[in-house]
Amino acid sequence: MRGLRQWGSWLLLLGAAVLLCACGGVNPAGGSGVVVLDVGHFVGGEGAQSPGLVGGVRLGENAFWYRYCYDVKRVIERAGYRCYVCNRGYVPTQEPLASYARRARVVGLRHPDRNGARYPSRYFPDRVASGMVSADYAIYRRADAVVFLHHNSSGSGWGHPTRGVVLANRYNGRPLAQCIADALNRRVLNHGMPNGGQNCTVQVRYRDADRAAGWLNACDDAGIAAAVTEAAFLNNREHVAFLATESGARRFAEAVGQGVVDFLRSGRMRRHRRADPFRADEGSFGAAPESRRLSVPGARLLLR
Repeated sequence: MRGLRQWGSWLLLLGAAVLLCACGGVNPAGGSGVVVLDVGHFVGGEGAQSPGLVGGVRLGENAFWYRYCYDVKRVIERAGYRCYVCNRGYVPTQEPLASYARRARVVGLRHPDRNGARYPSRYFPDRVASGMVSADYAIYRRADAVVFLHHNSSGSGWGHPTRGVVLANRYNGRPLAQCIADALNRRVLNHGMPNGGQNCTVQVRYRDADRAAGWLNACDDAGIAAAVTEAAFLNNREHVAFLATESGARRFAEAVGQGVVDFLRSGRMRRHRRADPFRADEGSFGAAPESRRLSVPGARLLLR
């Protein structure tokens, strides 16, 4: 009888330990345990596309991530975190994208930003960019991390670009971006997906009017780690050949998800928030000459 009681005590202790480990995975460093993924671009505004067919397939940035965002999400959720997926446009109504969107439970934010129209964040109005609605959604969700799922391209024809990057916001995002880059370098690039021996690197982006800087800055202001995947080139024939296979595409997507998990488990969350949203910096609307030529309704101009 005594042995049974001891055995029961050990089982209770083991159960408590498992529960504590699970809770530690869900709520890193006192965070929310929430991750937001954004499917890049929108239906009707595809983003990067391969110049031609490879193996009978022509890849498009938006369609690819509608199909494989679920694989990123699944890795994150299996690790014990909550994951939401959004897209700046309308939820697809035509197959197969409609089924992919339902599977990943993509939230359509109904703001497709045709012709690249820029507009301000509702939370930090001096942060201006097209696609800003997705950053605002991550802020609304009080995410620990947000990943904008994109691909890269350079030029209009086939080439051999390999210097892919994961973009990061200035104060919070570098550890997240580095974990994603490390996972891609370890699992995909030059490991099945030819990349000329080059590794994906991290690039911080924060200056007004630079590509993705508006989203990254708004998330930075709210203390959210943010990254943009630009590691694969859709005008690199070898990249497209790899991503056009089910196994290759899932491997790429799962590596992104694993990078997010590695970050959340790393204890490297910084939680830096903008001290004074009325004080201008290099990312404020109007800091770039092209912004000073624009009239953007609702944008806060802190620079005079």
